[in-house]
Amino acid sequence: MLGDYLRVRKMLIILVPIAIILIWFLLKNIQPSSLVPPDYSAKQRKSDIRYAYELWKAQYVKQIEGNQYYVSYDNRHNTVSEAHGYGMFIMVLMEEQFDIQTRAIFDGMFRYAKSHPSDRNHSFMVWRQFRQKDGTMKDDKNGQFTGSATDGDMDIAYALLLADQLWGSDGNIHYKQEAIWIINALMDSVVNHDEWTLKLGDWVKDDDPKYGTASRTSDWMVGHIAVFYEVTGDERWKKVLDKMIELTTKIQNQFSSETGLMPDFIWKKEGEWVPVDPYFLEGKNDPYYSYNACRVPWRLAAGYVLTTDKDVKHQLEKINTWMIKATQNNPSSIKAGYDLDGHTLVSYSDIAFIAPFAASASIDTKNQEWMNHLWGKMTEELGPNKTSNYYSDTIRLLVMLFIEEAAGEKEKFRNTRTVRSH
Repeated sequence: MLGDYLRVRKMLIILVPIAIILIWFLLKNIQPSSLVPPDYSAKQRKSDIRYAYELWKAQYVKQIEGNQYYVSYDNRHNTVSEAHGYGMFIMVLMEEQFDIQTRAIFDGMFRYAKSHPSDRNHSFMVWRQFRQKDGTMKDDKNGQFTGSATDGDMDIAYALLLADQLWGSDGNIHYKQEAIWIINALMDSVVNHDEWTLKLGDWVKDDDPKYGTASRTSDWMVGHIAVFYEVTGDERWKKVLDKMIELTTKIQNQFSSETGLMPDFIWKKEGEWVPVDPYFLEGKNDPYYSYNACRVPWRLAAGYVLTTDKDVKHQLEKINTWMIKATQNNPSSIKAGYDLDGHTLVSYSDIAFIAPFAASASIDTKNQEWMNHLWGKMTEELGPNKTSNYYSDTIRLLVMLFIEEAAGEKEKFRNTRTVRSH
């Protein structure tokens, strides 16, 4: 008995310090996988999201002949692939989180996307359709840009991967294979193979002197890219991932060192990556933090959840720290556009600029008060009103779903944390 006691005591003397060291190492080096939800009960959060979804669905989801569905983005009920990707994303998350039967609508959205392929790469959805008087949808083939838009197809592919995990691919649609076809097409037609950056769409050639290196910063979906690498095993996606994170840090250090704000568009000019000039593609605010880049805090936060990359967290912290200080912890003071030094471009607010900061705030417990204020602001004016529109209402709902998903620790792709090359 005494001998057994002494042997056990000796083992404890050896193992306990090792266990303490191991626990310390894990606490110091493993990032938390879940985010910080607002200090509202789970019941209240879910009620807010359910209400926001029902309002959004009633106002923006449209059914047309052929049992197809799409998301209306203006009062004429036209649409764009960006809206379609958002819609498919929302449908998967709503069924997964709330057990609402959305698969029929999701499949109808997929059929719609397949019915409107890009002329350049048929794996993509053409970027815009106009609703006709008879209720049919006609592709925009007369504008300057008639191919795909990168973000729409990225979200469609990602939503298909989520659908495969939720429903499986043994039905009428093989979700995973359809996703992989789009992902491979993105690598072939949208990735610049000299720079390993994302182009604006399949209508841009790598050697185009103006648009060849141009990239929309809100397309830099770190989480999506990490997952694309995981499901395809294509090492080139690692190059794209590293380049996106590297360029975000570069732009923040050189052009927004105080604010961390990103421009809507950047390009490589005379060998250097810089914000584009005004009126480069969409308007005078192209080089500023405007209606494209406002999504960056949300996209980066989503990427951080999947990769727990320390550089991404630092990028988010930089933006959060500045915005909290600039608004004195009041989300109502967030304006709908800034130059990269933090000067406001307009005097009004927009939920499309406010909601993404709730996603970025949720990466750290020190942002708890800020997060509470942001959630309160996001949910105080749900439903049709003078400021509601497709873009703002959709981004708000996606951010709310993102926060609730992370709060529930329901990660979809657990191996993405080893993706970074370094």
